[in-house]
Amino acid sequence: MIPVELVARLAELYDRYNNALDPLSENARNAKRDFDALMNSLHSARAAEVDFLEFRYELIRLCRDYLRRNPHS
Repeated sequence: MIPVELVARLAELYDRYNNALDPLSENARNAKRDFDALMNSLHSARAAEVDFLEFRYELIRLCRDYLRRNPHS
């Protein structure tokens, strides 16, 4: 289980890079880099036995759900 505060942080990063008007902007690239680093660290620490692509898919689903429930975050 991932704490809601961490999901909120991941969702904010995901939103910044996935919905960027300019996906090549420094802000979008930095958000993607930070999202990937946090995702990799979570996978290693909490779910190493889970296939990485499945973990990534579920993590992005959590982020999207969080953003849908908290549109002004």
